[in-house]
Amino acid sequence: MDPVTTAALATTAGGALTCITTITAGWLKARLQLRRAREESRRQHVRMLPTGSRIIDLGKRGIVIEVGTRKGRAGERG
Repeated sequence: MDPVTTAALATTAGGALTCITTITAGWLKARLQLRRAREESRRQHVRMLPTGSRIIDLGKRGIVIEVGTRKGRAGERG
């Protein structure tokens, strides 16, 4: 193979790899930011729940919240 052709192919392959890496890194960063935002939102919602509430995390399918009453403290026997 001609050295000029080989150099051109190597440059093209390097550019393609850089492009794929940049796109993948951006995608991963966006996913991480979304996950952090969801977790922060969940923490804020949990803080506002009355005592005795239960949360069931269904993973990717969502979350179930059973709202309790304000009597007593969570986990207290009574």
